[in-house]
Amino acid sequence: MIVGLGIDLIDSARVRRELSRGAWVPEDGIFTESEILQRSSGRGHAALGYAACFAAKEAALKALGMEVKSLACFREVELLSDSDHNLTLKLNGQAQAASRTLGVQRAFVAVTATERMSGAMVVLESQIFSRRQE
Repeated sequence: MIVGLGIDLIDSARVRRELSRGAWVPEDGIFTESEILQRSSGRGHAALGYAACFAAKEAALKALGMEVKSLACFREVELLSDSDHNLTLKLNGQAQAASRTLGVQRAFVAVTATERMSGAMVVLESQIFSRRQE
């Protein structure tokens, strides 16, 4: 059963501008060290990687029904990629608590990034079924 759905789009050029002026560094609290390491190894496409990552974080927070009150909440959602480029979400802090409240068992994330726009969609799934559905 789907218990959360979030989608987000971001202007890729905005992300390039932010990165070129030195914004969105680890101290800003948006990206984790793991995310920075993975995005920085993007062979010239780091800005697109950061844009897709940011969109995934926003989409996950929307799917969880969380309000963004500070930049710190972005660090509670971590987008990771394995050696086969499979994406996973790691939730911490309030994001993890929200997922437990929803009964989230699995999270699906899809990202896309072009020179113009980047986006992401997150689907949260639970194995909890009501008696009416059984």
